[in-house]
Amino acid sequence: MPIQKVDAKFILKQSLKIFRSKGYNHTSMQDIALACGLTKGSLYHHFPGKKQLMKAVIKYMHNYFSKEAFGHAYDEQLGGKQKLQLLADIGESQYFASDYGCLFGNLALETAGNMPELFEEVKSFFDEWTAALTHIFSERYPAEEAKIIAQDSVAQIQGAVMMMRIYSDKQFLKRTHEKIIRLYEKAPCVNE
Repeated sequence: MPIQKVDAKFILKQSLKIFRSKGYNHTSMQDIALACGLTKGSLYHHFPGKKQLMKAVIKYMHNYFSKEAFGHAYDEQLGGKQKLQLLADIGESQYFASDYGCLFGNLALETAGNMPELFEEVKSFFDEWTAALTHIFSERYPAEEAKIIAQDSVAQIQGAVMMMRIYSDKQFLKRTHEKIIRLYEKAPCVNE
């Protein structure tokens, strides 16, 4: 493959694909260099090591979800069901575009207990996701109950992504999103 001039964003996008498919521990800088059409030395010019590159990929994806998904939870122009549907649609577009599931879910399992510097970055993503869902559910439930429902919703979505991957069936995730939206719709407003 010919060596090409690339920027950091291109490297992040290519790295995301490799890390998502092979995981952190089974990905080498050589794998990423090949995917980017670079020599390994050229890759080190952009990122001094695999851990720094992984942190940059996590930050890149976290920023994407913060801007494109989680921010909708706080849009007062939208109703709760609309907010949940937007989050579901964006999540599905990400998870359906890859055969390898959720980067953050995969990394959480791979880094928990043995790579605290990466694990904390991953945990921050799940904390923000939970906070966004808590905000939405707090329109219909008391604060503590809304937080529990949000945590359970994230867990159910991650489980559905895993089952979708095992059985090659997108309905696992679609049904889970539908159940979460129905849970919101069935509850009376907290002020009623």
